[in-house]
Amino acid sequence: MENGTFFAAFLVWIAFFILAIPLVLRIRHPDQRPFAAYLIFVTLFTLIAGLLFALFSWLAVVLGLAEALERLLPAIVFLLLVFTPAFWVAIWQARKPRWRRPPPN
Repeated sequence: MENGTFFAAFLVWIAFFILAIPLVLRIRHPDQRPFAAYLIFVTLFTLIAGLLFALFSWLAVVLGLAEALERLLPAIVFLLLVFTPAFWVAIWQARKPRWRRPPPN
């Protein structure tokens, strides 16, 4: 990956998470601390999006569809398949109430 592409992707990632602050503050459970809900959202979104991106990229290569991702519509579908589930799982977890029980030993 070129340095310019990596830098652009990093800036988009940072901008998304800055824009996610008001969303997480609005959707979090009232018992959940704001910073904890935000960290849950950021961590899960990044982890799931990264795993799905790696999995779908590998599948595209194995199935011989990697060149199709150079076109606009397949690339948009690919990104929607990566980011939509990651976004919804991160929101679902940020909405959950805080765990009140002590952690297991």
